[in-house]
Amino acid sequence: MTAKTQLDRGVTLLELLVVLMILSLILTAAVKTWDVTLQRGRVEQTNRKLEQLASVIVGDPNYVVAGRRADFGYVGDMGELPLTLADLVVRPTRADSNTWRGPYIRSTYDESPTGYQTDGWGDSIVYGRAVYGLDSLFVRSYGGAGLVDRTKWTTRYFGYRWTDLLQDTVAGTVVDIQGEPAPEPLFTSGTANGMIRVYLEYPRDGKMDTASLNRIAGGMFTTHTTIGGAPVMYPISQGTHRLWAQYINFYTVPNETTTTTVNVTVYPRLGAKDVQLRLNLDWSTLP
Repeated sequence: MTAKTQLDRGVTLLELLVVLMILSLILTAAVKTWDVTLQRGRVEQTNRKLEQLASVIVGDPNYVVAGRRADFGYVGDMGELPLTLADLVVRPTRADSNTWRGPYIRSTYDESPTGYQTDGWGDSIVYGRAVYGLDSLFVRSYGGAGLVDRTKWTTRYFGYRWTDLLQDTVAGTVVDIQGEPAPEPLFTSGTANGMIRVYLEYPRDGKMDTASLNRIAGGMFTTHTTIGGAPVMYPISQGTHRLWAQYINFYTVPNETTTTTVNVTVYPRLGAKDVQLRLNLDWSTLP
């Protein structure tokens, strides 16, 4: 049979069915591959969003300048956890303009202005901010499965307790140019000729606050104090805060003051300890 005769006879039904079956198998494989690729893309996009949200809320511990951590996120600026994720983009009415330094996160060009709040499936990202327990601070995606299938959930825990972020300790010593701690009477209660005060400026609930720190023997100061016999801890958040000591000389008229100021880095859970404030004075020459 010649080639021309073979072409003239057309395609049999069996041959057509074989071709359709092969095409069906190829199409099925392509759809499955596309679905897996699409799912993987959604997971990767969601993971990036969760990681970014956690980073802008509690800061990036790997961002270091001059040997010190420099990024403490929203918490470090505001002295609080955001009430909602929207606080990361729109300044809350309760906040001072000099504390909120947002927007802390932006949606990409192909997303809506609130795209940072949705996962790869277009569902809302859940933000947990209860004030107790390690697992209470997180951002979570339900992975397109809602509340039903927990195996599809993706959760990024912050890794800190509420107290780690918002109730840290600042402590140190006031010394003179010789490195000697401040004399106890001058430091703790003052004398007829002068006294020393220690202050810390820090964000609290979205506003800047200033605390007069507790002064104890040996020129030491701390954010812990006692009121009415009960221990009290100032709500010092993680971050970089201004700390200063001031000597007020009552012997002069008007009163002269000598001040030293440092920016102290308060780490979550660790606080800032062994801080040294050196005044340009010599205790032995004071009146």
